[in-house]
Amino acid sequence: MASNIPGTQEAREVLKKHKIVIAGVGETEQGKIPDRSSFHFLSQASKLAIEDAGIKKTDVDGLVTAFSLVEHTFMHCTTFADYFGMKPKFFSSVAVGGATAVWMAAEAAMAIASGQAEVVLCVRGDNTLSGISSSGMLALIREMCHGEFEFPYGLTTPGGYALAAQRYLHDFGATREQLAAVAVTMRKHAALKENAMNKDPLTIEEVINSRIIAEPLTKYDCSIISDGGAAFIVTTEEKAKELGIENDLAYLLGMGQGYSHQYMTTLENLDQIYNAINTSGQKAFQTAGLGVDDVDLAYLYDCFTITVLLELEGLGFVPKGEGGSFALEGRMEIGKDLPVNTHGGLLSQAHLGAMHHVVEATLQLRGDAGPRQSKDAEVALVHGNGGIVSAHSTILLGKEPIS
Repeated sequence: MASNIPGTQEAREVLKKHKIVIAGVGETEQGKIPDRSSFHFLSQASKLAIEDAGIKKTDVDGLVTAFSLVEHTFMHCTTFADYFGMKPKFFSSVAVGGATAVWMAAEAAMAIASGQAEVVLCVRGDNTLSGISSSGMLALIREMCHGEFEFPYGLTTPGGYALAAQRYLHDFGATREQLAAVAVTMRKHAALKENAMNKDPLTIEEVINSRIIAEPLTKYDCSIISDGGAAFIVTTEEKAKELGIENDLAYLLGMGQGYSHQYMTTLENLDQIYNAINTSGQKAFQTAGLGVDDVDLAYLYDCFTITVLLELEGLGFVPKGEGGSFALEGRMEIGKDLPVNTHGGLLSQAHLGAMHHVVEATLQLRGDAGPRQSKDAEVALVHGNGGIVSAHSTILLGKEPIS
């Protein structure tokens, strides 16, 4: 356990006092869905989350959105508010890459605790698969690379993650099979998820022998691209009761962020990444008064297979260098030591940042995950990673509030 991090006890008292919860969730169809705008998916996901909570749109007085990779909008949150026909008292857009969805929950909690809103809709939707152009895809793969010192010399976003993977394999003597095992586990879980894009069985050999994207990463080491939307409703236990929400509630127990670098040219070693992941996680753990042994389910950002291993280790679930064997031994599967991404994650369900991770964690804690349900799940961790393993956000959710 790290030494006491400033601010965590104050955050704990705030969450303990207000009993912040996720009270409703919604996911649209995922896949290639042509002729639909990102705002269509935002609207559909919002309606589903509101319906799931059993409330009305007029009960929602706060809005947190993310961003669109296809339809760039200067004031995204208020543009969607106008499109959706709502006039929120609190509105914000979060844009920290793959760490966005996790921090949307935290930002909603902070807005509620400070009296800015009582019921906050957090939503993201995009038409990335059907709507993006070839020039847009080029912009996407260079997005995280320095325009002057990296991209002109051939570095892309997948290439940056490949460099991290190569360093990991070198430093720890890890194997290609261990990386591939992450993709295989995600595919097994996706087979049980009703709206997952990729459900066909996948073997370690198929992962390794698929098309090289950036050595050592192949096609199946990389997350998929999809159209769709997802949303969740954040409020307080008291307000949920007042509104007559009947769902079991997922309580926000802790939250934290950690940052190490923006560009690969400023990254000296893997320890920078580990330290940022650990800082994010420790802030959440200390706020909640919990440790890694208290976590029943982990939702780790899996834009590439390497990120899952780095996050497993950085958060403290396994020692450095042992994430690969943990994956290869099947210990991330449902019913095993630490089920990871029971919905199939970005590698097999769909890619909408960590929105689906938050939704799935909530469903699991409610006991509503169907054939994916993990027995006796009490605490779930959700971790998001933005940039090239550079910006991190962590939340802890539980079936019971902080005592």
